[in-house]
Amino acid sequence: MPQIDIVGLGPGNPGHMTLETLKLLKNKNRNFFRTEIHPVMDFIREEGIVYESFDHYYETEDSFEAVYNKIVNELLSVVRTGEKIVYAVPGNPLFGEKTVVKLIETAKIQGIDYRIYPGVSFVDVTMNALEEDPIQGIEILDAVDCIKSPPDPQKGILVTQVYDNHIASELKLGLMEQYDPEKKVILLINSGIPGKEIAREICLYELDRMDAINHLTSLYIPAEKDAYLGFNGTLDMMKTLRSEEGCSWDRAQTHESLKSYLLEESYEVLEAIDNEDWDNLAEELGDVLFQIVFHAEIASEKNRFSMNQVISGINQKMIRRHPHVFMDKMEFDPDEVETNWDAIKRLEKGETDLSGEADSDKISSEMKSIPKTFPALMEAYKVQKKAAKIGFDWETASLALEKVDEEMEELREALEENRQENIEEELGDLLFSIVNVARLLRIQPEIVLRNATQKFIHRFEKMEIIASQEKKTLKNCNFDQLDAIWNRVKGL
Repeated sequence: MPQIDIVGLGPGNPGHMTLETLKLLKNKNRNFFRTEIHPVMDFIREEGIVYESFDHYYETEDSFEAVYNKIVNELLSVVRTGEKIVYAVPGNPLFGEKTVVKLIETAKIQGIDYRIYPGVSFVDVTMNALEEDPIQGIEILDAVDCIKSPPDPQKGILVTQVYDNHIASELKLGLMEQYDPEKKVILLINSGIPGKEIAREICLYELDRMDAINHLTSLYIPAEKDAYLGFNGTLDMMKTLRSEEGCSWDRAQTHESLKSYLLEESYEVLEAIDNEDWDNLAEELGDVLFQIVFHAEIASEKNRFSMNQVISGINQKMIRRHPHVFMDKMEFDPDEVETNWDAIKRLEKGETDLSGEADSDKISSEMKSIPKTFPALMEAYKVQKKAAKIGFDWETASLALEKVDEEMEELREALEENRQENIEEELGDLLFSIVNVARLLRIQPEIVLRNATQKFIHRFEKMEIIASQEKKTLKNCNFDQLDAIWNRVKGL
């Protein structure tokens, strides 16, 4: 019966190969090795074991992913002919062997039998070299994955596949965004190979300067137990600040007392974006994140919810509201995505019937649910978008602009009548109609008004400079003089 036996060759010392693996390799089945670049291969040849290697794919393919696919496809092609084969990989088959993962997934789909035989892994010999017990907590990451997603500094990290100085350099740069460049780390080379093992303590910044790095290189980063690093460090810091040994001001804060700080930090983020000040944006986003952590910690202390619930909630919501990404894999243009988002949101809130059709009588409820803490322009924008869902909207910005003219005329009439109540009402209608124009132009009125205000401040500052150059002050100028200076500034 066709079957694939998947075996591990151990990390490098022939003595680490299991007797079971050796017997399988010596039988009459065809043996396939992912690579023959491995320290046990001299022993394999001495034992007269016949094998075929896939090293040629590493020379012909453009990526590791392509290499892995070629290997899996060839193995399955052979076994489908009715042969029973052995596939041998370095270390333990289930430790960092992506071809094995792909092979198992595909074999299950195609109904092909396989069996996995355990072997000594590089983790075993590495922990032995470090004299560390992994049960104390260690995270094992591939170097490429570690570069993409920085690890949790509060855990001991074993980084594998640091196979050349280029990878070492990329890894170092990524890690130094979280760790002190002078942090002591341990470079492990040829672990498990008698007489060739190297375990060297170095500073993190020295990582890519080590000439001995080869394809059997790993890096161990000791845990930072006493440092507030990474996201978990931020959570721990907040707990410390709120503890009896922490800060009296932080302990005294409540959801209500922090509202103004969250709003202030959010506006500072917007300012950094407007100024294209990216370094400052990183800092301001950190301030907003800290406010979120603050609120989550207060809630956790009151047994209301935890930070894990905050994260889990937003993850689940984003998956639900992006079915075209995470489920259906469909292509939508941005307008369709927004329509789909709104439909799913209404369904979550029980605002649609079983057919998914929105109940138009509840649009007003949606409008009322818009937070009253929103700036007035933003609230008006949101309300108008709700009304547009059922078609109560201008077709174009030009038609909406005619409404602005109409509201302008009504405001003039109210001014002539000199009735304060009417003036306020008509002025509100005028502002609301201007927001409509902005919305149809896909412009956020809150932002353009802020920009206009900043432009006014900038021009006013130039007016002061001109007045000063002419030995004047703006306070001593009449309106005509001020208007003349303003026009000069505009001309500049």
